[in-house]
Amino acid sequence: MQLTTVGKAIWRGARKAQELEAAGAGDPQVQERLEKLKQVETLRRRGVPWREVQEVVGISRATYYRWRKRLKEEGLSGLRPRSRRPKRTRGKVRWSPEILLAIEGLRKGNPTWGRWPIWLSLRKGGFAVSERTVGRILAHLEARGRVESVASFLARARRGKGRPSPPRPYAQRKPRGYEAKAPGDLVQVDTLSVTLGPGEVVKHFSALDLATRFSLAQVHGRATASLAARFLAELVSRAPFPIRAIQVDGGSEFMAEFETTCQRLGIRLFVLPPRSPKLNGHVERMQRTFRDEFYTRPLPSRLSELQAELEAYLNYYNGRRPHRALGGLAPLEFLAMMQGGSVPQSHMC
Repeated sequence: MQLTTVGKAIWRGARKAQELEAAGAGDPQVQERLEKLKQVETLRRRGVPWREVQEVVGISRATYYRWRKRLKEEGLSGLRPRSRRPKRTRGKVRWSPEILLAIEGLRKGNPTWGRWPIWLSLRKGGFAVSERTVGRILAHLEARGRVESVASFLARARRGKGRPSPPRPYAQRKPRGYEAKAPGDLVQVDTLSVTLGPGEVVKHFSALDLATRFSLAQVHGRATASLAARFLAELVSRAPFPIRAIQVDGGSEFMAEFETTCQRLGIRLFVLPPRSPKLNGHVERMQRTFRDEFYTRPLPSRLSELQAELEAYLNYYNGRRPHRALGGLAPLEFLAMMQGGSVPQSHMC
């Protein structure tokens, strides 16, 4: 039998490879840190300041010296990432059922209390507990759903309560299925703030009939319930058809005197739900038309002169301006077609 021996050089190479592997030479994180050490040393030999070295390599000056020290003392194994677990950890604390129930009861009875008032109440009740411990117990109870956090309680309370709605003795929500089938079945009314110049702001009242797109508008210095009631009376007297229902948002100008005027005239008043301007979309679109076509022209600042200019525009809008939703007809032309007669002469002349 022939015996084959392995040379000493081969044995040494194999042992060296095993030592390097055990030291972390094959670890990608070790190699990455070793490469960064080399980069820092190369840049420092070239005189690059530490501030630029940190930006290029991505490690701080303290980290470089800590890694270099470990490499010198422990070899490659010193560059392995170490556990960041604290040397001393807090043991599992078991609180007594009495203190848990006491804190739970205080929080439920006072949902906006934090740890300090609860701790103070506990101390007065004879419990020997620190304020920090009360905070940890509160976090424990909140995580298990036994009590509600203060932030969650306040957010829910604000959503649930909000500002109480003022009483509306006559207004109501529009009934489900109510449709505007004839002129005057539903007229949307809204207000618009328009800035004419520095410090010159006017309140523009708009009304639009859904069936014919007939529109009426007025400008005032303010938007009050009395002015809104005056606008409503003007609308009723000048519309070429009877007004049966009005739809408005929850603005204060459409309360009080405006609401009583609707009731006195026998006009149904529908009020939109909060934060739902899209339900008044026709008059909202009409107000955009006012902004684009009327308020872009040079206009007088006096309300009486401005109202005269607005009347002239309304005469054009209702009598001659083609409307895409009406097949190219103006509102009064469309109304005449609906009634099977000739186009009436504009009452705004």
